[in-house]
Amino acid sequence: MTAVPDTVSSGSLFGRSREEVAEALPDREPVSCPLCRRSPVSFAIDFQGFSLARCVDCELQFHSPRPVAEQMATAVYGADYHRAEEAIAGPCHERHYARQAERLERSLDIRHRRLLDVGCGAGAFLRFAGARGWHVEGTDVVVTDWARSSGVKLWAGELPAIRFGDVRYDVVRFNHVLEHTRDPLVELQRARNLVDPGGLLLIGVPNLAGFSPRLKSWQSRLGLKTKRWRHYAALHHLWFFTPATLCRLVEASGFEVVWWETPVMDRSNRSRVLTELYRRVLGACRATSLLDLYARAR
Repeated sequence: MTAVPDTVSSGSLFGRSREEVAEALPDREPVSCPLCRRSPVSFAIDFQGFSLARCVDCELQFHSPRPVAEQMATAVYGADYHRAEEAIAGPCHERHYARQAERLERSLDIRHRRLLDVGCGAGAFLRFAGARGWHVEGTDVVVTDWARSSGVKLWAGELPAIRFGDVRYDVVRFNHVLEHTRDPLVELQRARNLVDPGGLLLIGVPNLAGFSPRLKSWQSRLGLKTKRWRHYAALHHLWFFTPATLCRLVEASGFEVVWWETPVMDRSNRSRVLTELYRRVLGACRATSLLDLYARAR
């Protein structure tokens, strides 16, 4: 395997040219559909030279061939991937977290609020949920000092490789994490092993079926965008979900889908009137760029 040049620093590849990306991530590996175990068909090459592929059976889209994990860890994920300001939820994320927590709390007895936050990052949700009375723990491939400062128990490593012993949780949460993993089916199967029947799963991912991603995909196909397929963020997103494909993965992992929605994130540069209109229209159509899914273990 080719070594990554020392000149490449974590996070430096975002927006860079194909040549720079190829130098930093020279080795690629083919990926099969985790549901169908079939090789995909490539449908596009993005502006950084990444191949976007689709399973012809289940329509799941993913990155194949993709950079090998060891080079991704060095060139993309590193000490500066998370930022200090992510340790505390701002008003926008706090409202989103509150919406997620309220949905979970309606389904759980107050005595059973033990939650594992997979890919906890800088620990913002750990702090938020802890302040609401939840018993929270977190995992991440690289545990940050900001997450450690939250004072909760943390587990280092990829979820399938962590040995939890007899620990069980009432909720396992993947918030904008599943699209980064090597194999989402293996991740979800491991999550199923960590909850008893009736336990909950919360997944937040980008919604490929949203209005904005669909529009940008058509613009990319027609050559109307300078940086074609940039909205896929294939540098660090390896899987691209729609509600239908995510539901299939969740059901195949031993969970039953309870509810999914496409939440609207408030933006500081958008007026409250426009935000509310946006929320009412696209939220009602389930057509925003985000997807939150709730499931219960069978």
